[in-house]
Amino acid sequence: MNVQEIQTILEKQVTLHKSLSVIVKEKTNFIIKQDVKALTASLQKEQSHIAAISALETKRIEAMEKSGHAARSIEEIAGSFSEYSILIPFQKQLIDIIQDIKYANDLNNQLLTQSLQLIHTELDLLVPSKRENSFNYTKTNNRSFQSNSIFNSKA
Repeated sequence: MNVQEIQTILEKQVTLHKSLSVIVKEKTNFIIKQDVKALTASLQKEQSHIAAISALETKRIEAMEKSGHAARSIEEIAGSFSEYSILIPFQKQLIDIIQDIKYANDLNNQLLTQSLQLIHTELDLLVPSKRENSFNYTKTNNRSFQSNSIFNSKA
């Protein structure tokens, strides 16, 4: 495969990564708005983008192997072969976009973690714990710890 074919694959990867970046940023808004349906649809779009990106990456690796430069980075190849220097801007774009996606995913992770912590706190406030009585220093009788089962064996 020649350099033009590798360039075409990298252009497609840049386009897909930009689109994925938009989807990830939309997810942040859906998380903040607590729109579960839109978040689910966004996750499905994200998965299809990831599958397409993976397929393109496989093609890129195959193209690099056919050109005999699979184990080397684009920068190394461009240093040795001037025709590969046109690939460097694509590499830099991909790095920037992937870092942007990583930052947005980290933010989404933090938002989801905080939401779950809030839900657990609210549930703890609504559902009384059986450990509440353990902080009472008065003498308790055995009848206060009756089970909540439907079947009463003493009857």
